[in-house]
Amino acid sequence: MKLKNKKILFLCPLFFNYHKKLMDAMERMGAEVDFFDERPSNTFLSKALLRINRNFVTWQINKYYEEITSKIKDKKYDYIFICQAEATPISFLKDVRRLNPNARMALMLWDSVANKVNTLEKLDFFDEVFSFDKKDCEQLGLTFRPLFFDKEYELIAKEKPTLLYDLFFVGTVHSDRFLILNKVRQQFEKNNLKVFYFLYIPSKIMYYQRKWFTNELKGSKITDFSFVGMPSEQLTDKLKKSKAVVDIQHPKQTGLTMRTIEMLGANKKIITTNTDIQKYDFYHPNNICIVDRDKVVVPTEFMTTPYVPVDEKVKDRYSIDYFILDVLGLAEEKEQEFHVEKSGGGQR
Repeated sequence: MKLKNKKILFLCPLFFNYHKKLMDAMERMGAEVDFFDERPSNTFLSKALLRINRNFVTWQINKYYEEITSKIKDKKYDYIFICQAEATPISFLKDVRRLNPNARMALMLWDSVANKVNTLEKLDFFDEVFSFDKKDCEQLGLTFRPLFFDKEYELIAKEKPTLLYDLFFVGTVHSDRFLILNKVRQQFEKNNLKVFYFLYIPSKIMYYQRKWFTNELKGSKITDFSFVGMPSEQLTDKLKKSKAVVDIQHPKQTGLTMRTIEMLGANKKIITTNTDIQKYDFYHPNNICIVDRDKVVVPTEFMTTPYVPVDEKVKDRYSIDYFILDVLGLAEEKEQEFHVEKSGGGQR
């Protein structure tokens, strides 16, 4: 109950269910949380205009944040916790600071700055800015903070269900992800290994745009994709029954994806294109296979070697509770550096 009686203003985009997981964890630790979606709208058009040119949706953003300010103006918060701040206007950051001069204001970025151009101008308004991307931290003077796994992944690690799939992927298709996933699938199926993929694209318009004007979806059919997300219960059930997970990070980012950290919590093997993962304190070659995105090869022996358990003290720093306490400045052992010079086989 480290957050008992603490009041938190929490703004976060609706990204799968992560906003709810964070809110639930803060409330479980005793906090009173007021949550608002960081974006005024989650339609495909609104999100696209926000990234193409913020001026197209300025009126919508200002109106939305004026409504938030009206709802919170008579409240006093101990913490202002914002994720991404892609839509958050500077005027709101000034207002919330004026209304809560003693509150700690923290920003968490779980996308690379290269993909969030509207965020750069707001960094100075926060007491501390965290990023999951080591490169951004080094270039912009941010605090490095990897992402987290929720309690449900700890439960997966404790269960011993019958494995139905050798390889699992559920996620949004972007950049070269589809092409790499296809190459991995072909290798697994050639070796008579069973693959479960759920490929998500936010809209059919986006599918056709990328199919016709880029090479990203070369060889694909519209039936390869879902335009509705997979329910979390179904995702968890499929994951439990899978031996390994494949995850392809965006080419512009070096930070580890949420899925990668979740697999640490679930004790699942992972195949990834992110070479930076070998610098993390939980890396072990038995558990993590790094592939070249330009020459995709998964060694057959990777699927037969046993999983090597990671030290629980190492894992704990990637848990959702530690993540929240770290961002709010309350972690008992403030860790500034999650990387290690050499892989320690998951031990320290």
